[in-house]
Amino acid sequence: MNTADDESLRAFLEESLALWQVDGTARLGAAPVVVEIRAANGAVAWVERAGDDTPFRWFARWRGAGDAPGGVREVRPRACGSLVGLLAAVREALGVERGSAVRVVAAAPEAA
Repeated sequence: MNTADDESLRAFLEESLALWQVDGTARLGAAPVVVEIRAANGAVAWVERAGDDTPFRWFARWRGAGDAPGGVREVRPRACGSLVGLLAAVREALGVERGSAVRVVAAAPEAA
């Protein structure tokens, strides 16, 4: 991947923080970290690009607000095969509620 892809991912995650109303920042990281997310409450998440030899696109590591360094999710990252999976991991890392799922159905036929 190139730095333009990394910047696009960073911008997307920063916009996600705003959508979730999380006070925080998303910054490009030093390899192997692609993006580092820091929330005002002290939670930190790191997004790493998976190697070519894995079926995953990214790994997400995090330390929750108030957690000591070296916790389970910091040491053992969550594998994310898609952007949806990555967003779920970042939401979990930051303690963001999922919210209500949107259900799409066909419109009722109009009455004659």
